[in-house]
Amino acid sequence: MTIVRSLPDTNVDSLIISQSFCRLMLQASLAAIPIYLGLFMLAIPFDSDAGVERGLVLFAPIIVFVGASILYSIGFLTPLFNPELEGFNSSDRLRQRVVRRKMTLISLGSILLSVGVLSGALILIKAHL
Repeated sequence: MTIVRSLPDTNVDSLIISQSFCRLMLQASLAAIPIYLGLFMLAIPFDSDAGVERGLVLFAPIIVFVGASILYSIGFLTPLFNPELEGFNSSDRLRQRVVRRKMTLISLGSILLSVGVLSGALILIKAHL
C-alpha cells in the first residue's frame, strides 16, 4: 500500500497536494477503525456485559471514524480542475471553487478524526481505570 508518493517538481499544484493529503488521511481514518477495535479488545474483558447504552457509547468513535473517512473520500474523489475541458474564462473561478470545497472537506474530516481519536482515547483510558 502506497501512503505517500512524491510529486514531480515541475507540476506541483495545490489541487494535487490536497488530493494526496485526502488519500493519506482517508487511509489513516480507515486504519483507525481496526486499531481502535484491537485496543478495545485488549482493554475490556471479553465476557463483560456493558449494556446497550454503554455499548453505543463505546461504538461512537467508530461512527466518527467512518464519518471522517466519508468526508476524506468525498474530498479525494472531487474531480481535479482540467483547463483544457473548461473554457479559459471560467478556469480561475472553477479552480477556486474546487480548492475551497477540498479545504472545507479536509477541515471537517480533520475535526471528526480528532474527535474520534480523543473520544476513543478517553474510552480506552476509562476502561483501564
